[in-house]
Amino acid sequence: MRNYFLKNAATVFFAIAGLTACQPSLNWRVVQLEGTNLKFDLPCKPDKTTQSVKMAGLDIDLSMVGCEANDAVWAVMTAQVPATADRVEILKGWRTATLQNMRATQTQDLTWSPSRVAALPGTLRIKSLGTSAKGQPVHAQAVWFSHLEGEAVRLVHAVVYQNQGPKMDASAEQLIESLKLP
Repeated sequence: MRNYFLKNAATVFFAIAGLTACQPSLNWRVVQLEGTNLKFDLPCKPDKTTQSVKMAGLDIDLSMVGCEANDAVWAVMTAQVPATADRVEILKGWRTATLQNMRATQTQDLTWSPSRVAALPGTLRIKSLGTSAKGQPVHAQAVWFSHLEGEAVRLVHAVVYQNQGPKMDASAEQLIESLKLP
């Protein structure tokens, strides 16, 4: 299962990194993922893509929205799975793959209680330090959660990768706290 998540995490990370266009400054705007009610703030004009991936033995469409500004990458990914899927294990596997992909050396688990999303139990949040593929330090703040969406469950992963560390904490916090459902 770990190799499966690693392969998909690397694919997703490089897809977002390839989508992003450099923006000179932060220009926050509200973004809504197509096909969902989920809204959030991004600090730059987002690029979007959807890609078919395998998660927990399921073929699913993973929608990604991301942008790059001020030496940071902001990304939100989402997928819908049947209500019978083991969402907690999928989220844990997604977390593990993300940390392995960024070669995390220090990770701090944080608590997060979304105020604008009726998240199901199993929400995860981290702050981590690792290295990029080029060997540069990379800081990440990320959250994974799920919520009911009709007869299915919507999985969501939001992450900010940056090389500026704590100086960018406020903007990562803004993305994570902006996640909301109407």
